[in-house]
Amino acid sequence: MRYNGLEVFYKGSGGVENAIVLLHGWGASSGAMDGIYNYLCRNGKSVYAIDFPGFGKSDEPPEDWGVYDYADCAQFVIESLGLVKPVAVGHSFGGRVALILAARKKVSKIVLADSAGLKPKISLKKRLAIRRYKAAKRKGKQTENAGSDDYRALSPSMRKVFVRVVNTHLNSLLPRIDVPALIFWGKEDKDTPPYMARKLNKGIKDSGLIMLDGAGHFAYAERHDVFNAAVRAFTE
Repeated sequence: MRYNGLEVFYKGSGGVENAIVLLHGWGASSGAMDGIYNYLCRNGKSVYAIDFPGFGKSDEPPEDWGVYDYADCAQFVIESLGLVKPVAVGHSFGGRVALILAARKKVSKIVLADSAGLKPKISLKKRLAIRRYKAAKRKGKQTENAGSDDYRALSPSMRKVFVRVVNTHLNSLLPRIDVPALIFWGKEDKDTPPYMARKLNKGIKDSGLIMLDGAGHFAYAERHDVFNAAVRAFTE
């Protein structure tokens, strides 16, 4: 599918009513969610999955993109396929997009799996790391190897997109979300810590929270049996 000159890959089949759209995390692709995709297909669901621009089989976006551009793209795919207010299931970065779609009232329900999008608490360690980075940059030292693994794995253009995405906080959208939300989280998540799950649960009025012992940022895959069953029940 073409969107603003970009080739955007999606896969899926089924009807336009009661469909489920899977939104993968940063640095991954639709294939990362094949476990839930295949499970829902076997259980007769209409399921679609998107490769966000810059990942999987989709083209890389312009360097001035941000999270709202990704939401626009996902909304375009949903509307082009004729899907009628599907359920959005988003992991990490995909949760950011799901939050925006829900605030726009483009989906009927959302599942947030270890979702990003809220303004994080900044630890002393993090503040010191930022200070060292800025000092090195002022002195003209090399900073290419600074930043997270996600950041270093990107092309120069996608690094600009990444910085814009992670510095866009969606806390203000929560009061505008009036669709049911299932919040699924690993108690050992270090990337999007559990306090974020509790904030989402408190901020979205019609939401339920499932916290799993012994699971981290990829709780949906680590405990796929629980996640798959929960999503199936939630989308009935």
